Amino acid sequence: MSDYLPEEVVLEILHRLPVKSLIRFRCVSKSWNSLITTPAFINSHLTRSHSLLSNSNKLIVRHCLDKPYVEHYKLIDDSNDSFDQIQNIELPLTSRRVQHFRLIGSANGLFSLFEQERFILWNPSIRKFITLPKPCITVKAHGRRTCRPAFGFDPRTNDYKVVRIAFPCEESKPPLIEAYSLNEDSWKLTSASFPQGIGFSDWHRPAASLGGAVHFAVYDKGKHSPLILSFDLGDEVFRLMSLPNCAFSWSNIQTSVIGGSLSLLVYDNRFVASRRCAIWVMKEYGVVDSWTKLLTVDFNKEIIGVLCLQKNGNILVEAKLPSDWELSSYDPKSQHVKSLGICGRPHYFHVDNYVENLVLLDKPNDAVSKRGACRKRKCRLTSDKEICQLQEAKHLLQEILQHASVYELQVDIIHQQEAIILPLQEAILHDGRALQLQEALLYELETILPQQTEKIATLISQIEIMETAESKLVFLIQRLKGQAEVETMLQQKTEKMTSLKSQLEKMDTIKSKLVSLIQQFKGQAGEMFSGVGDQSSAQLQQRSSSAGQEM
Repeated sequence: MSDYLPEEVVLEILHRLPVKSLIRFRCVSKSWNSLITTPAFINSHLTRSHSLLSNSNKLIVRHCLDKPYVEHYKLIDDSNDSFDQIQNIELPLTSRRVQHFRLIGSANGLFSLFEQERFILWNPSIRKFITLPKPCITVKAHGRRTCRPAFGFDPRTNDYKVVRIAFPCEESKPPLIEAYSLNEDSWKLTSASFPQGIGFSDWHRPAASLGGAVHFAVYDKGKHSPLILSFDLGDEVFRLMSLPNCAFSWSNIQTSVIGGSLSLLVYDNRFVASRRCAIWVMKEYGVVDSWTKLLTVDFNKEIIGVLCLQKNGNILVEAKLPSDWELSSYDPKSQHVKSLGICGRPHYFHVDNYVENLVLLDKPNDAVSKRGACRKRKCRLTSDKEICQLQEAKHLLQEILQHASVYELQVDIIHQQEAIILPLQEAILHDGRALQLQEALLYELETILPQQTEKIATLISQIEIMETAESKLVFLIQRLKGQAEVETMLQQKTEKMTSLKSQLEKMDTIKSKLVSLIQQFKGQAGEMFSGVGDQSSAQLQQRSSSAGQEM
């Protein structure tokens, strides 16, 4: 075909093909196999898938089943209310230490899973996974740490990255931040500085990946106000984003991506009888004023969580139906919950837009994935290899036929052992149900414990603030008591001054009366003295006249 068509036309045709056809066409020739597995072709195919994403009606659902403990990924059609299941994909890998892997996040149809220090990237489109190298931050080298992982895609470099924020046991020490790059296939410690006084409120939920950054729901430990913390996968820098001015509870916020916009799922669980979840969307990324409340989901006894928004306006939720935990569709208008027939463990459901991609196709297979893929149909590269495989299968078949008689003799023994094993199996199943219930309780405790720890720290800080306020209040009371004593003394002195003033006024009255009496007395005395003077002068004149006559 390539002998008659230009290479550009061949590339354009291949870019338009679905992933399933491309995997098959690798068998056409070695040149096509090399072309399809090149990083340039993988990236260009992903770019075209992104351009068609707005018209895609496919969703991918992760749900985990028990006994056996298997992770399933279902492709479903969101174009109509029937919600038809297109395909079921099983993860060819099981966890070694826990029943199911923990989901870090998803981006462009690629999922990141982990258990303790083992990290895995899984691409359901091509049924392939890889195990990442061991991280730089380990228990042996750095001691026990509480890690907050995240997974995202950097469109500037077409690179997928896993981020780990490792907090030490001592709160005074800053956390260490490391990042894994799929392009470089290695971990490295970053120089990013984690903001002080910030705590996570969504420890067990995947961080939202959007625009080359991962977004966490956090809160300010001092102000107890919710925030969004973003980590730029390219610049490796933390940034804080404010939320709308509403009464949010910092412990019940989860970041998400709805309709290509950064979103918040704000749970209000303060009152059991009126539980609800408000969905907020940031219409313009980075602009605080663009936060818009999309709708509110009123929970009933069945719904425990919101997953995503459907194209018909309904909401995919996680609900407890009479038979099992199931993925359900919730109609906000009628508040009706419709089961979609997808069961699984609670808190393990995850829904995302399905993006077909060839990521990991150019990476070497893990040993486990080779064993898991032996049950699948493999791509044939050469006819000689197929002939050798057929010959090996023929020899194996002959050996099986030779030993068939021995197996038939052992059937009776097996039947006898079944009579003993069946009661044991029933007992094991009974114990397994009890263990499952215990595990669910442990998961809930594990979810609640960090929140309770943060609340205790908040209460301690509030108590310290109250103690400081109490000491200030005591000091003010003492000052007020001193002021009261001074006011009492001033009041007493005022009363004395008033008494003295009244006495002075009385004395002034008496004084004025005395003055008037003295003036009257002086007047009378003057008159008296003036009369006596007149008489004495008359007598003297008489005496002087008589003396003259005698002479």
